[in-house]
Amino acid sequence: MSLADFASEFPLLCRRLEQAKAHGRTGQAYLLMGDDAEFLLSFAKGWAMTAACQNPTPEGRACMTCKTCSWFLRDGYPEMRVIRPQSKSRTITVDAMRDFEHWIGLAATPGFLKVGIIMEAECLGDEAQNAFLKTLEEPPPDTMLLLLTVNARKLLPTIRSRCQTLSLLRNRADISTALNKDLFAILKPLRRQAGAALGLQTSVKIHRLFAELHKDAEAMADDLRDKRWDMVDDPRMKKQLEDDLLARIEAEYVRMRESLLCAIQAWYLQRLLISSGVRRELLPLQELLPFSDEVFAQPPSQEEADHDIALAEELASCIRGNVDERLALDSFCLNVSAKG
Repeated sequence: MSLADFASEFPLLCRRLEQAKAHGRTGQAYLLMGDDAEFLLSFAKGWAMTAACQNPTPEGRACMTCKTCSWFLRDGYPEMRVIRPQSKSRTITVDAMRDFEHWIGLAATPGFLKVGIIMEAECLGDEAQNAFLKTLEEPPPDTMLLLLTVNARKLLPTIRSRCQTLSLLRNRADISTALNKDLFAILKPLRRQAGAALGLQTSVKIHRLFAELHKDAEAMADDLRDKRWDMVDDPRMKKQLEDDLLARIEAEYVRMRESLLCAIQAWYLQRLLISSGVRRELLPLQELLPFSDEVFAQPPSQEEADHDIALAEELASCIRGNVDERLALDSFCLNVSAKG
């Protein structure tokens, strides 16, 4: 995917970046801000591909045919590294940043751009951010650093001030995972007076979705695993690799689970809009309309809708705080479906 693939959604930004490439004025440090981490990663790779292209068009677009572009299109560019949060804590540790900085400090292959991408940069602690400042101030030659964040307020002002900011806000929740997992069909019957039996059934179904996400995370981590490490015989190295794999699985699971929690909140926020009289065509998440007929026919009171939003927020807060998932879901579903 090249930068041109994003031109319809962000025409001015893409044109500005392509002009920077055409005139040899690409920067070395960028902060990409948005509301969808995976979309930010796709855009970052598209911009990196354009910046690294060895035979760009006069307008600054990637040629799509040179060796560099071919590597990017196969997601195999050898001079690119992506670092992301690991483990349940969802942090990027100081040690991980030191390894990342060591790789950045190594000389790139002559004629190629070295690209370092930090996913969910808001997961950097203050210590890790401070340790990264010097590299950000003076990156090695032929290096581009791309920091991606959905919560720029968590980044130190010194970090933000040293990067060119690219705003990629789309002002919408990413509910693709929830749609693929039929989450809204599960939530649809969950409403006041539905009763405890239906509430508990709904809790079981959502918990099963969480289990599916964990399997998806395991499969994704296995696909990304470098099979060459299977030949390692050193027991300590094997243990380290196993620990790293488990950390990647847990981090990916937490990220996907977070998307479901956000989708649950989006569902109840849309119910509030419906209860407030907002017309169908003006609702922000048109993808939810096929599941919303009963909400339109018998909308909740605004008091109930407000209460359900508070319950959804409490559910997300409890699970993020490592409260037992099943207990948190049971409590949420029983409260939403309560009689009386």
